[in-house]
Amino acid sequence: MERKMKNNVVVAFIILLTLIFLYNKNSQVEIYKVSPELYEFDKKTIAEAFLNNVEYYRLHYPYNLEHRYMHSLDSIEASLIEEKIEKHFQMYPKVENDPANFYLPSASRTMITGEYVNSPIPTKDQVFVSTDSIFYNKDASLCIAFLCVENKFSDIDGLENCAHTFVAEALVGYRKHPNDTLKTYPLTIFRLMGYDKKKTLVEDLIKLYTSKLKWIILPGTIYGWKRFRYNVGEKGFFTDSPLFLKYNDTTYYFQMYKALGEDCHYDYPY
Repeated sequence: MERKMKNNVVVAFIILLTLIFLYNKNSQVEIYKVSPELYEFDKKTIAEAFLNNVEYYRLHYPYNLEHRYMHSLDSIEASLIEEKIEKHFQMYPKVENDPANFYLPSASRTMITGEYVNSPIPTKDQVFVSTDSIFYNKDASLCIAFLCVENKFSDIDGLENCAHTFVAEALVGYRKHPNDTLKTYPLTIFRLMGYDKKKTLVEDLIKLYTSKLKWIILPGTIYGWKRFRYNVGEKGFFTDSPLFLKYNDTTYYFQMYKALGEDCHYDYPY
């Protein structure tokens, strides 16, 4: 009897191992880990790049010239201002477009009149950014990063009081070679904005990308009618998702956007 019980235990254990093997083999989850050092370095790099981009727009976006141009009643004056704007963009070409509207909202302030101005306070004193988590592909050359952006705006004389808000953002990270620093690109399929409390804001965004991305189609964007067949964290996501298909020999789709019917490259400063 005792031998029979032992045999039954062995058989049950073998069956359990087989089931675990089959489950893992068929599982749709595919999450890769990196060293703690690389993980922390990437988290810091991603947050700093976000802040640096915001600061670039804060310092160089010509809101003052745009305001003068929009309110100019003289055609000659308007023409002169337009020329100044063009020269300004020649000096700071990467500030001309924020096609994803990803950084400008944190770089500007809204006056009581509704007009936009450059925030007069350095970004590091107004915005706090933390990288919550990162999902990597097998060799860590590609990843999806999730950020919490805290807009801790102060009261400024002459400007409306801006609420202390939290935003959850996602980005695509890419490095061409293993030792490269990650370059980041905006991912705006899901965004959570304007929350007055942090709570589980980033967790809610992660849930959207890990459970609601599959089967989405984004017509009118650079992805056209290409269907997202995988959620973030599933097998096939980093190889077959429209994000990671090659637009051409040197460019992925996540590095591109569509504007006025044209395909354009994201070209943020940092």
